[in-house]
Amino acid sequence: MRTRMWTTVRLALVTALALLVLFPFIYALLASFFSAGDFATSPARILPSSWSFRNYQRALSNRHFPTYMLNSLVTGVMSALGRMVIAMLASYALAYFRFAGRKLIFAILALTLFIPGDLLLSGNYLTIQKLGLLDSWLGIISTSLVPASQILMLRQFFLSIPASIRDSAAMDGASDRRYIISILIPISRAVISTLLLQSFVAMFNSYLWPLLVTNRTDMRTVQIGITMLGYAESLDYGPIFAAIVIVLIPFLAVFILMHRRIMASLRQGYMFM
Repeated sequence: MRTRMWTTVRLALVTALALLVLFPFIYALLASFFSAGDFATSPARILPSSWSFRNYQRALSNRHFPTYMLNSLVTGVMSALGRMVIAMLASYALAYFRFAGRKLIFAILALTLFIPGDLLLSGNYLTIQKLGLLDSWLGIISTSLVPASQILMLRQFFLSIPASIRDSAAMDGASDRRYIISILIPISRAVISTLLLQSFVAMFNSYLWPLLVTNRTDMRTVQIGITMLGYAESLDYGPIFAAIVIVLIPFLAVFILMHRRIMASLRQGYMFM
């Protein structure tokens, strides 16, 4: 009896927590159908007075919105792939190679996790400006290509793999490149999938850095575009929420495609934010 009661309490708490987490997404979906008058009512409404896709039409009618989406998708994919390649190679070297300064590099990478990113904005901006990378995809993603947290996490994961696997591969004549491609990547698929998704989401959601390094409208990302849409529509929030729902679609698609590996990574305890 006590066990059943405790199970019921836990289920109720988990359900309440899930609803709390999902509420912003549910409200954004409902608010995307609000008219301008619905936002001015008091008390605030939960459901729209009428259901219409007019806000979606207004959001998509912005001629720059497809460009914003393209820029965010391209920079998100480029950043995720670039970060993963660098993280894989760096973590492999730190895990398996013995060289002078290895521990120092590890310590420096760990220390960078405690440096607030905002402190580096001015220096990074001046560097990108001197390199002539303003208003470019490379300029947007350049500061995200060395992921210290992912390098450290992958290093720990690689160290958890039995050394006998690498020794056997070496005895069979496998080079480091062959070992990484044929053995290490398949073993690490769940972790790699999770990190790729994290990198994509982080870059896609980035606002301040793309705002600093882009001046041309055709290089703006969708997060900036949604803000500009708000000004263009005189703070009529319906099109803004509609744009937010549209922006969520790539995330849902990626999660649906990768959810099994993400769940496997969560079970292994390698979800690292």
